[in-house]
Amino acid sequence: MTTEATNETRHFALSGVEIRAKTDDHAGQATGYAAVFNSDSHDLGGFVERIAPGAFARSLKEAAAGDANVFALWAHRDDQPLGSTSSGKLVLSEDEHGLAFSLDTTRMNALQFDALRDGDLRMSFGFRVREDNWRELNDGTIERTLIEVDLFEISFVISPAYPATEAAMRSLESWRAAKVEMKVEIENPEAVNDNLRIELMKRTLTRRLIK
Repeated sequence: MTTEATNETRHFALSGVEIRAKTDDHAGQATGYAAVFNSDSHDLGGFVERIAPGAFARSLKEAAAGDANVFALWAHRDDQPLGSTSSGKLVLSEDEHGLAFSLDTTRMNALQFDALRDGDLRMSFGFRVREDNWRELNDGTIERTLIEVDLFEISFVISPAYPATEAAMRSLESWRAAKVEMKVEIENPEAVNDNLRIELMKRTLTRRLIK
């Protein structure tokens, strides 16, 4: 299904963090994971979410080619850029665990760096969905899997909330509507014309959100 993509953010515990303080010979450096794969999120308003391996691959390839610029921000504030892939201060990669980052901390002030060193921060990332998939688990939990996203920033945050975004809820409602319509077709196939049947088949496939 094609629909208008909207920016979303997600938050994760800051994991795998290593910090090297600035010295006369080396710039300060922080490494860790901005997101992890195959790990269920908090309840996001009626569903949980996980990230499939490879979800960031397209964005990382575009950033490496210079066709996109991914920023590191403080609390999603674009007036406080801490680095970017174009500047070389932010390096991003995917491995089997998740989205790894390495950030030159030169632009962090003393309070921000202390909060990072003391373990007071969480990670967040901003994205637009290109491809996702919904399913209902045996226990009734609704799960959304992010298959491919456009990544545009990672952020260090302190007290994140977990609101269901408008974009995610639209996608969820579309999936629910498709389930209802498919049930109608199964129970009363003569009421479904060919055009609707084709549309129902499309909706049961993985949704693609085009920006």
